[in-house]
Amino acid sequence: MSANSPRVLLGIAAAFMVLGLSCSQNGNLLVGPVRVTATIGEASFVETLFSLKGGASITHKQKFCDMPTEDELQEQVTTVGDIDLSAFIRLERLELVETVLTATSGDFDFLTGITVRFLPKPGAGNPVVLGSASDPSGLGTEIVLEPEDGVDFLELIKANDAGAPDACPRIEYTLTFQSVPTQDVEYRLDVTVDGFAEVGREKVMDAIAR
Repeated sequence: MSANSPRVLLGIAAAFMVLGLSCSQNGNLLVGPVRVTATIGEASFVETLFSLKGGASITHKQKFCDMPTEDELQEQVTTVGDIDLSAFIRLERLELVETVLTATSGDFDFLTGITVRFLPKPGAGNPVVLGSASDPSGLGTEIVLEPEDGVDFLELIKANDAGAPDACPRIEYTLTFQSVPTQDVEYRLDVTVDGFAEVGREKVMDAIAR
């Protein structure tokens, strides 16, 4: 056994203790969930978008070019403390838990309803509904959206990584509002996912034998 093997095995053991274990279809171990929150990007709702609409519902699209890559999320999910388990673990899926819009300047009290969709780059897949929220008294400073149907965010990220490098995905909003905001509302868009990873039995056994 090499000098690095105890360190590797310690990391694997720690992951097994912290995470749930099951078996994948090919007989490897399935580890998870590991909950990860990542920022997709920042944007704003400009005041004139609403002042020119006269109270009608709005469908609005915004680019988000700072979406995390598969490698960035892989690193977060397969690291336990300062131990890198990426040689043993392959990220298998990222189940979307929630999407959160957090106002960093102003608030969402002028809004009474919102539906958010993720629009992949052209040719990179179909639109995905991330969630909806409504409140006749306004939506406050934080909007939490949960998907009605299961969404594997890893598939969205893979499609985004493979798409044209000069193109960006978009977020589409359908908005209803009760008043016009008095200023541009700046916000941050975060997603929380549950990560599941597949552990190769043969690689673990090889590490033990070294």
